[in-house]
Amino acid sequence: MKRRAFLGALGLSPLLKGLPPLLKGLPPLKITDLKAVNADGYIFYRLYTNGGVTGVGEPSPSNGPLNVTFAEMLKPLILGMDAFRIEEIWQKLYIGLYKTRGQSASMAISGVDIALHDVVGKALGVPVSTLLGGAVRDRIRMYASYTSRDRAPVEQAKLCAADIQNGFTAAKIKIAARHGFDADPKYPDHDMVREVRSAIGPKPEFMVDANSGYSVPHAIQIGRMLEKYDVFWFEEPVPFTDYAATARVNAALDLFIAGGEQDHTRYDFQKMIEAGAVDMVQADVTKAGGVSECKKIAAMADAAGLGYTPHDTSHNIGLAACLHMVASTPVCRYSQEFIREPGGKRILKTPLVPEKGFITLPTGPGLGIEIDPRFGE
Repeated sequence: MKRRAFLGALGLSPLLKGLPPLLKGLPPLKITDLKAVNADGYIFYRLYTNGGVTGVGEPSPSNGPLNVTFAEMLKPLILGMDAFRIEEIWQKLYIGLYKTRGQSASMAISGVDIALHDVVGKALGVPVSTLLGGAVRDRIRMYASYTSRDRAPVEQAKLCAADIQNGFTAAKIKIAARHGFDADPKYPDHDMVREVRSAIGPKPEFMVDANSGYSVPHAIQIGRMLEKYDVFWFEEPVPFTDYAATARVNAALDLFIAGGEQDHTRYDFQKMIEAGAVDMVQADVTKAGGVSECKKIAAMADAAGLGYTPHDTSHNIGLAACLHMVASTPVCRYSQEFIREPGGKRILKTPLVPEKGFITLPTGPGLGIEIDPRFGE
């Protein structure tokens, strides 16, 4: 007996009117187009289907205009495919780009993967977090993250202190000279760390990011200084490509070592975890392969007894995707990144901003966000 006849026999036919299209037995949602939208320099993806459901995704802005090129490369691979078959589409994209495989390609795949989750969530009338297993937390604790290395220590300390007073419970700053290989930063590391810790007090979690700035001996030396100020984690202390070197630093220090924003797919993270390089995994949903891949990476981190707090510098679609993943992933039990630098493109109709250090998980269908009408539909 067909489903509709069966439900009719049970007297449940009226309930069909409220069911999403998929559950009514309608045809699959076939992908009809993929477009890269340039919103005043910020590029995001729109994924169209024959059912009238459209999804949005963010490939990391690190790709710049390459995200447009990748959209044209990816579109022929997915046209006509069923948007509900997310895993099959991911595999096709990954294999289809094998000649250009690398983080840049993974950023583009991330944008499509996020858009697919948005489409499926909207089609089913549920949030992306529900697709990922359901939320284990409805409010996500955020940390105030600063990316500038140009502020004087006292100035940076004041900004961090203001964030703590406004409800954040953790803050992260930059130290070292990015990829400087022991080059002197603009301001001494010790001065920067001392001033910030003094300003925020002993209780808040305090993290530092070196962006691969040190050699192993210097990183260990700096790490011992950081331990004196009760720094929670030391991010990318040495060149991120060298897992063995990062593992040597990790073995020598007691504070957490974090890393992973430059890595992509479960295959990179398998090597990182096996090397014992980090205590805190930081796979980025807009870089590492999207929500699908980051859920797998999170499971690997969990099984290895590690923490997972995604790298995230987006205020837009990427942030929304990150919130859904964090909300549905128990191992994401620490605070999550929220960039506090002024400026940056905002394209959401209703911005996602912390209130007293927390962001409430969007509960609308899909990602639960709307793009500002200025940037089309």
